[in-house]
Amino acid sequence: MSLPIFDVLSPGALSLYQDRGRWGYAQLGVSSSGSFDRFCAARANAALGNTVDAPVIEVLMGGLSVRFHAAAHIIFYGTDSLISITSAAGKKTHSYTGAIIDVQAGDVITLDHADSRLRTYFAIRGGFAVTPILESASSDRLSGIGPAPLSVGDTAHCAYDTGEFLAMHNWYPTLRQLPPLWQHKQHEILTVTLGPRDDWFSSTTVRSFLQQRYRVTSESDRIGIRLQAPQPIERLKTEELQSEGMVRGCIQIPPSGDPVIFGADHPVTGGYPVIAVLTRESCDRCAQLVPGQTVSFTL
Repeated sequence: MSLPIFDVLSPGALSLYQDRGRWGYAQLGVSSSGSFDRFCAARANAALGNTVDAPVIEVLMGGLSVRFHAAAHIIFYGTDSLISITSAAGKKTHSYTGAIIDVQAGDVITLDHADSRLRTYFAIRGGFAVTPILESASSDRLSGIGPAPLSVGDTAHCAYDTGEFLAMHNWYPTLRQLPPLWQHKQHEILTVTLGPRDDWFSSTTVRSFLQQRYRVTSESDRIGIRLQAPQPIERLKTEELQSEGMVRGCIQIPPSGDPVIFGADHPVTGGYPVIAVLTRESCDRCAQLVPGQTVSFTL
């Protein structure tokens, strides 16, 4: 049984429902999507005793503000941000990301803008109730499949009666404050496996690819992280490559020579050579890269 849990007063820059993703539909041209930073989303759910599949809300840069209808346990996790709490009586208090918050009916919760990192994961005890599309509650920004981004006036629903959960004396969060998963660094080193098309580049170019520092551009999003190379990556082979399957973390080299890292909402096929693929952990770190930050790659 789902119940209305809060109304959206401000959605911030972009707030999306996400879960573990939409698997098994690549043959239809649909990518897996899902939480960009899967580790942070999973930690937020685990802190509240939810299953790893429970939908969360992925908030870009902060600014989300909601008014609760009922008491609930919640957590914001992934960035270093202040959380403002205004009770129904007008009393103002504060909390921080990573802390479990016990909200009451009438409370207004506002996530301030992040000082570092990019995406915050908002979880609620019991999980959000979202109608699945192709077996997932994830919002895919490339295909348009899944729930729409949150907007002013929307009402979010909890998957269960939060009152029942609050009355369960055999469950209570034993860890009230989660440590950060990622430490913000101005320069991030991402781990890759070379291939499958590293043979389209000379050995000198591959070494250059691994030695350079790239700047994250403002054109980056859930579809792909676009990097600016100090020295463009040049191909050895210049013939046209037939489109082939892609996965999250592929690093394509388009004609410009500036690498593009495929994100959570990546296309399922691509026609540019993939010089390397990120590890799973490095894929999740990409979710928190901010424009202007620099990255390099290592084996």
